[in-house]
Amino acid sequence: MNKLKLIIITYCALFVLAGCATNPVSKSKEFSLMSEKEELALGQQLAAEYNKNLPLLPDDDPLSVYVNEVGQRLAFVSDRKELFYHFHVVDDATINAFALPGGHIYIHRGLMMYLNSEAELASVLAHEIGHVTARHAAQRYTQIQGYQLGMMVTSIFVPFNQVTGNLANLLAASFISGFGRDMELQADELALKYAPDAGYDPYATIQLLSTLQRVEHVNNLEITDTGEKPPVYHGAFATHPETRKRIQQATEKAQSMHSNGFVNHERMLAALNGYPYGDSPEEGAVVGQKFLHRDLGLQLTFPERWVIQNTPQAVTARIRNQSVYFMMAQKPLSRRVSAKEVLESLFPKRHVGEVTTGTLMGKPYARARVIASAPKVSKAAIDIIVQLDGDKALIVNMWAPRDEIDSYQSDFDAIFKSLKSYDPKIDGDIPRITIHTWHQQDSWQKLAERSGNILGKFTAERFAALNGMELNQSPETGNLIKLVK
Repeated sequence: MNKLKLIIITYCALFVLAGCATNPVSKSKEFSLMSEKEELALGQQLAAEYNKNLPLLPDDDPLSVYVNEVGQRLAFVSDRKELFYHFHVVDDATINAFALPGGHIYIHRGLMMYLNSEAELASVLAHEIGHVTARHAAQRYTQIQGYQLGMMVTSIFVPFNQVTGNLANLLAASFISGFGRDMELQADELALKYAPDAGYDPYATIQLLSTLQRVEHVNNLEITDTGEKPPVYHGAFATHPETRKRIQQATEKAQSMHSNGFVNHERMLAALNGYPYGDSPEEGAVVGQKFLHRDLGLQLTFPERWVIQNTPQAVTARIRNQSVYFMMAQKPLSRRVSAKEVLESLFPKRHVGEVTTGTLMGKPYARARVIASAPKVSKAAIDIIVQLDGDKALIVNMWAPRDEIDSYQSDFDAIFKSLKSYDPKIDGDIPRITIHTWHQQDSWQKLAERSGNILGKFTAERFAALNGMELNQSPETGNLIKLVK
């Protein structure tokens, strides 16, 4: 009981010592447990860690230079123009942007691919600047600390360093995934203030949000096509307000402004030309029914009925609407062992059937059928292949319900036999953005077919969304658009 009293007294003292600060946006006093000095120090500390661990484009990369130019123009008209703002491009396919305290702002290349004007880029950056100027990090910190008393009481039973670690993780996660719906809507409002003040068209915010809603729709089509159920709420960003609500509020605000500004459609497209559409070369890429990986020097081809997904952790695939799956990942090795030894170490020996060995692409492999549970299939049979590559093992798992696996063996064999070396000069590069002039006879379906449906079954829908349009809409003849090839 004495410990509980001490914790409560200590926590109450924190509130006594805490002060009120003037919010730079609202100009009103607000209760805050984080001073501006602490906010800026936290931002610098986090930025040092993020810059070390995220795959960032170099500061002198043309895309980084362009983002910084637009960002600095917006920062100059913001409510905290005295801060030094730093803008970074994260080199991956994630559709997101986020801000750290004090002016460190990140936009992912995956989001930039869907921008169709400099004004849309400005709306994204202005939104993130809004998080900084409104001190949303300090507000979020104060909210999280509001739960601290309960967590301190919990720490009587749970080690306190574990509790504080969870709170720190929660705060850090807020910066990447979003600050909560009220703060996101306020950042939208600030974007509609800063972007026009910097000379940009305020309607670009509406266009961008509409594009993100279309991307969400295509993503759900792809999820449904595999046989999975799309999430009830997906949104452009997972914790942001529903996209429809954001569009409605942005439209009402923009209509009250009665001002036009820079759009710069062609400059934005020129800036994106030649960059990877999806994953970076280091992570591999899905091209139609193929998976290509430059650093691993390999490629795989899947039968038409398979849907493929690449993530930094593994390549996964599934037969549409069937409980039949594929996964390929790498495993580091600490000692020299045979492929058979690696395979047999992954499962209890009694579950592993006859192991066959051989070489493929000059590298030894082992293959066996294993009876065990697997993701999404509790009673599965797994066709597993382990191939050695220096101090790493490439592990390929293909599985289905035990009583059905024989009927899919031909697919597994075809995928395994398709494994071969990959040379970008011979086999083609990863998908990249290219610029195309729209002709009168063009359609999204025709352009998708001409590309060999490079982005899969819904390539036409992807091409339309990439350009901020529906499948039944088309640009004016002579307009520049983005394609992927």
